[in-house]
Amino acid sequence: MDVKAHARNLESSIHAVERIQSQKSRQTSEIIPIRFIFTNKLTSDDKILLSFDALVLSEMLGREISLGRIIHGDTRTTLKVKITVLARKVRKLIGKIDKILSLNAHPEVVLNRHCAECEFQIQCREKTIAKDDLSLLSGMSEKERKKLNGKGIFTVTQLSYTFRPRRRYKRLAAKPERYHHSLKALAIREQKIHIVGNLQLRIEGTPIFFDVEGLPDLDSYYLIGVRFKTSEGIIQLSLWADRAEEEKIWIEFLRVLSDIENPVLIH
Repeated sequence: MDVKAHARNLESSIHAVERIQSQKSRQTSEIIPIRFIFTNKLTSDDKILLSFDALVLSEMLGREISLGRIIHGDTRTTLKVKITVLARKVRKLIGKIDKILSLNAHPEVVLNRHCAECEFQIQCREKTIAKDDLSLLSGMSEKERKKLNGKGIFTVTQLSYTFRPRRRYKRLAAKPERYHHSLKALAIREQKIHIVGNLQLRIEGTPIFFDVEGLPDLDSYYLIGVRFKTSEGIIQLSLWADRAEEEKIWIEFLRVLSDIENPVLIH
């Protein structure tokens, strides 16, 4: 069951709390907050949330809490987390949230990698599209956005007019072209695909197009799609397997490749 913890202006819904009685009568019992995560692979955010639970519980009880536990995945694996290591980062995040809440105006809407987990994702994206905000370019960092803002560039459309193809020096010919956010912005504005330089695909052999579908959280892959051309026409294969037979589809995939002369994998 959830345990509601309150301290100052902080509140946390802690999944469970474990109390370990000390063997020595003079020592107080140890309090350990527990958080349950359904995924098999943990992220740093999961540990941050547990550390926040511990911080609120610590302030509410007026005692230090140095350890927490996460129980996660199909096998209910238990992970011990040292709270003291993350406490500074948690307090820093709380300070940022306090600063946002103290503002009279709404915070600036910026899309980031956490949007997929937020209940306001659709509303924020609609506002960002209406503003034509630079955060629509997912590969652009906050530092790069601020640098462009300093130059008076705030929208994708504005950025799209800054792209200028440049002649490359011969000594740089062997190096890959650097990524241009302005070119991506131009592609969005014109609804076209743009390529810097001369596209040359040299495939010396038989191109094999393949794609793998799976569940990364479980390190399990259940489908390999394969497509290639022969003298008789296009061949397309779908190799399926459940978790117990995954090895079988990889062996089958290798068997398919072994029958093709000089296969070149494209994925």
